[in-house]
Amino acid sequence: MLTPTLLCVLAYLIGSIPSGYLLIRAIRNVDVRHYGSHSIGATNVCHVGGIWLGLLTLLADAGKALGVVLLAGAAGSSPSTIACAAIAVMVGHAYSFWLLLSEGRFSEGKSVACALGVVVGLCLIRAFPWYLAAAPVGVWLLGLIAPRVLTGRWCYISPATMAAAISLPLVAAVGQLAAVYLALTASMALLILARHKNNIKRLLAGTEPRLGERLSRRPASAAGSRDIRSRRAA
Repeated sequence: MLTPTLLCVLAYLIGSIPSGYLLIRAIRNVDVRHYGSHSIGATNVCHVGGIWLGLLTLLADAGKALGVVLLAGAAGSSPSTIACAAIAVMVGHAYSFWLLLSEGRFSEGKSVACALGVVVGLCLIRAFPWYLAAAPVGVWLLGLIAPRVLTGRWCYISPATMAAAISLPLVAAVGQLAAVYLALTASMALLILARHKNNIKRLLAGTEPRLGERLSRRPASAAGSRDIRSRRAA
């Protein structure tokens, strides 16, 4: 029997699967955490390995969260259990148990794609109205497109992402969702904002890459990755 505790533990372990790290390790034979923002998420994978690897990472990270929510719904879980499982899968991505177990340190996932999977899953099980999924996506797209239209330059991805995260609990409050789901959306937004602290520092320092920019120093080979690890160890 899938008890609430077991479901939440399972959600955390599923969220902990470092999709971006595994994909770029398998295809490029490098550690994505040694480049760019050092994140294992889709944006950094895209910067380091290209758009297709970034899209695959996005689908994988959103998919694991979507699967957890659908599983919770199929099990007939209460709203509080579904909310617990939803935040657990995001926490798992942000603080990967598997990487902690193998390397003694957490990853730097930001849980944005997982949040997308959670929201879509909650819409599919009719816990959320579909406008709650559409609104943050609209905010994110506006944050990317508006600077391009107004200034001719693409925006930084991180501010658009943080704005979309903040809009989630605001839209949930306007829609008068149940208290447990208001708490869930607020927790999701806080987690995403907390995991963007390094992006905020880079924005203030002027070193954050814009949308479409590729890293000037990209991994050329597995040897390059080993060299970086050696320098860090030294």
